[in-house]
Amino acid sequence: MLDLSRQERYRAWYQRRRPGWRPAGEVFNTMLEPLLAPDARALDAGCGRFGALGRFRERVGLAVGVDADFLSLLENLILPLRVQARLEALPFPAHTFDLVLCTWVIEHLPDPPTAFREIARVLKPGGALLLITPNARHPLIALSRWIPAWLRPRLVHRLYGRAPSDIFPVFYRANTPRTLRRRLREAGLREAAWFEIEDPTYWAFHPLPFALASLYERLTAWPPLRGWRIHLVGMFQKA
Repeated sequence: MLDLSRQERYRAWYQRRRPGWRPAGEVFNTMLEPLLAPDARALDAGCGRFGALGRFRERVGLAVGVDADFLSLLENLILPLRVQARLEALPFPAHTFDLVLCTWVIEHLPDPPTAFREIARVLKPGGALLLITPNARHPLIALSRWIPAWLRPRLVHRLYGRAPSDIFPVFYRANTPRTLRRRLREAGLREAAWFEIEDPTYWAFHPLPFALASLYERLTAWPPLRGWRIHLVGMFQKA
């Protein structure tokens, strides 16, 4: 099983071999830091049991979590304000938030265009959406999409040790670089920053598959292949 501690050890090793490389989470946090302010209103869109905003809740004026899964909201003890709702129908007035975080959520959306329009609606003019999501073009993600839905939770639990309660259906309906950027642009959000980020540690079950994955990631350093990297990270702003 590839638990988080093992994956982090491989990430540290890979970072030593690839100076300048940063995991997607670090890139995301680097973009987030300048946006944290005492008067900022922030929404964690799809906060789940943990979310991304909880660790920064003391650095914003208002921190709100929203998720469609009621049990996840009950178990979320980090965010004091939590609302059950689908991202396609956010129960907030227009121009409510300065910042929306969407981490590991877009792949689960059955209707991304509607969700993106709702996010744009609740953002204030000049507000920002920060996102991180898997790239459906990456071989690992493409392979996982062929796995039957009934088998996927068991396999993810066995390979990565993720609790069944943390495994949700995936659709990948906006999870390629071109589609995701186009859909967000159509929703009225302009691109402020964009990254396609490599990470071979999802294959770190054994040194051999990790070595092959590292070779693949080196190949994607060639600009025409960067759109095949595993993680997509971006910041989009409302005009």
